[in-house]
Amino acid sequence: MNVLANSLVCLDKSICIKALRQQVKQETGLAVRRMDAFTLIALLTIFRAKDGLELTSRTGLYSCADYFSSDLMQSMLIDVHDCEAIKPLSFVASVGNAANYYIANAYFINGPNLFIGSDKSGMKKNQLLAKADMENGIIDNAILVVWHEDDKIRQCSVKIVENAGFSSERGKD
Repeated sequence: MNVLANSLVCLDKSICIKALRQQVKQETGLAVRRMDAFTLIALLTIFRAKDGLELTSRTGLYSCADYFSSDLMQSMLIDVHDCEAIKPLSFVASVGNAANYYIANAYFINGPNLFIGSDKSGMKKNQLLAKADMENGIIDNAILVVWHEDDKIRQCSVKIVENAGFSSERGKD
């Protein structure tokens, strides 16, 4: 796997969502209405990493943050199945799925689109997932995103990688 580009955006958490939205819109030219800070910082970080790179339609998106819960997703699915309203805080905490949707839409990513929750080794886990898809000929390149947030900062790290071998030819037989 060859790394084509890297980008890291680290912002003070006190920056209001309106200012962040303006910055992202101005720098990227993307329509960013009604997006949260989680999504906005990723759009900006990917834009900076992508700077001039032309990605193929065989691109995957692999992202990771430490505030995702499979228990939470299961609870929301049970609520939907039981025709109960989803708890607002549960919905907000599931934001990773919405972020990936908006990222894929903004950057025309048609390949695999995965969001995982993990508090350790997020980039490594993303790389392993992308590598498996590359080795199986599903994608030629991948955008890897990792978010970190604490009381003071909001941070997003992006790597854009490509398949370094000939394995992508296997899937075309």
